[in-house]
Order: sequence, then C-alpha cells, then structure tokens
Amino acid sequence: MKRVIILLFAAMGSVGVSAQVVHEFSINGGVGLSALNYKLSAGKKNLGFGGDCGLGYSYFFKEQWGFGTGVDFGFYNAKAKLDNVQVITSGLQDSENDRFDMYSTLKNYTEKQKAIFLNIPLMLQFQTKGIQKFYANAGVKIGFPLSSKFRVSDAEITNKGYYPDYDNWLEMPAFACFGTFSDYNSTGKLKLGLTAMLTLEVGGKWKLSEKVTLYTGIYFDYGLNNSLKDKDQPFVNYSNSHPAEFTTNSALPSLTDKINPMAVGLKLRLALVKITENGE
Repeated sequence: MKRVIILLFAAMGSVGVSAQVVHEFSINGGVGLSALNYKLSAGKKNLGFGGDCGLGYSYFFKEQWGFGTGVDFGFYNAKAKLDNVQVITSGLQDSENDRFDMYSTLKNYTEKQKAIFLNIPLMLQFQTKGIQKFYANAGVKIGFPLSSKFRVSDAEITNKGYYPDYDNWLEMPAFACFGTFSDYNSTGKLKLGLTAMLTLEVGGKWKLSEKVTLYTGIYFDYGLNNSLKDKDQPFVNYSNSHPAEFTTNSALPSLTDKINPMAVGLKLRLALVKITENGE
C-alpha cells in the first residue's frame, strides 16, 4: 500500500510539471542573387542582385523542432538585352479604321525590371542540440507584389505596319508611328501576381546570451507558379488620334511565357529568446 501511495504522488508530480517551450522574436536580413527569372524567346537576360529584410517569430514545441512565420520584404532585379529582336502588336486600327499589325524591331534595347514582394514564410525548423547548433529551415513563402516596374533608356525602335486586308506594308511616315525612333525611353508597370515560393535555409545558430541568439546561414527561394499576370499585354500602346505619341509596355509578355522570382544568398537573423512553461 505504501508503495502504491508513493507511485501515485510521483505520477501526480510528473503531471504537474509542464514542459518548457521556446519563443523567438527576430529581425533578419539577406543579400545575394535576387531576381525575376524568365526564359526569353529572343535576346539575353541578366539576373540581378537584391535581398530581403523582415521580422519573424518561431515557436519551438520541442528542443530540436519548431515552426516559424513572419513578414519579409523581398527585392528582385533583372535585365533583358535585346538587339535586332522583333515584337509584334496585333489588332490595331489606324485613323481611317483600317486594321494593321505593328512590327517593332528593337535595337540596343535594354530593359531593367525591379520588383518588391511582401513575403509571408511558413517554415519548419530542425536544429541540433548544444550551445552552438546547426539548423535547417524548409517551407513556403506566399508573395504579394507591392511594386513591379520596368525602365528602358536610349533604345532604338523601328516600327512598320502590315495591313492584312491590302497585303501591304507601311514603313513611314513618323507622324503615323512608322519609322525609326532613336534614343527612345520608357517606364511603366510590369504586371505581376501572387506567387508561392519554395524556401530553404541552413546554417549555424550561435548563443550570444541567455536571451539573444544569432543565426548565420545561406538561403534559397524559388517561385513555384507563374507570376506573370497579363501575358496578352500589347507591346505598343497606340492611339489612332495621336499615333506619333505612342508608348510601349514591357517587352517581357511578348517574349516569355512565365516569370519566377528566385533568390540565393547569405542571411543573418538576430533573435530574442523567451522561455515559458507549456500552456502559458
């Protein structure tokens, strides 16, 4: 009987002791290759450098396992170089209501694209035991485009029109939007949509004090879906009442089927640690 009472009190004591959980509140920043990735049907692309920064929260339900989320701002850059590349804008109508297609030949044409995404990560983290740890994060990021722009400087565009009803070409005059236009400049919005990205991060976790931890690692993000929102966006914005005042949109919708944000680089994360009893 005495042994039973001792075992009962021991069991009650073990139930009353709550396991500890760890909360981490962090600020982070990354830098490296951070680009809008695409494949052009003509011309060349260059991936640009950028990075991200943000705030995070991690909940460790076990010593080696935790969930993480937060909010990050991702900065992406890319550049397309086009020379003797032809882009077609179909279904236009001139001042006499005749239908034609605009054939634009691009020379010395460099288009720079910049985008900012608001990213929300959903991560699972594993870490080794000990004061200095190895860690690995894996999960997804949901990205919302906040800004996406393009810029073209000092390009040359040669426009000519094909009239299918007459099987005829027009290469002038300039006041009708036909001919060669030098030192052409253009800026505008690149239409991007919601994206989901696979994200991985590995590195070391360093205990600076009882309440402060430093993460140093490398990260990799890759867009899983197509972020290009308007594939049918015309290249030339043409007005039959003011044809000489034409403008252009980004050349990307005419030369690629999809855009995937991607990033790889170095990341630092400074975390404030709070330890509580489970259930608090």
